[in-house]
Amino acid sequence: MTSLVTPAWWMAGGLRNVPGVLAAGEGRLAFVTDDGPVFTVPLGEVTDVRWPWHWFGGGCRLSVGGQRYNITFVRPNGAPPVRASLVEATQSLAVVLSLGAVPAHSLAGLFDVRSGRKAGAAWKEVLPR
Repeated sequence: MTSLVTPAWWMAGGLRNVPGVLAAGEGRLAFVTDDGPVFTVPLGEVTDVRWPWHWFGGGCRLSVGGQRYNITFVRPNGAPPVRASLVEATQSLAVVLSLGAVPAHSLAGLFDVRSGRKAGAAWKEVLPR
């Protein structure tokens, strides 16, 4: 099982884009925001993963427990940034939990389409098909 921790945004509807971290490891998937986890489930419970062509590999749609989530790795216009400390805290927690998390890209620069597509490519290897 590959472990992965990347910044992501949950497109929760309308103009509401929630910044957070998508993390996978030890057979589990979680989306964590500043307010806590949105979901934490066994990877086997993630279903109907789709990679819309018009997102150019920078995001996916997936279902968890019957709930549909639109996740993008490219920061939407006007969306707040993912706090670097949230990414670091999630990576630290993943290490503590022996997930062996590895970031998909450097946090030193701005989030852009290229880094979002790179994260999307990494997630295609982790998420169920």
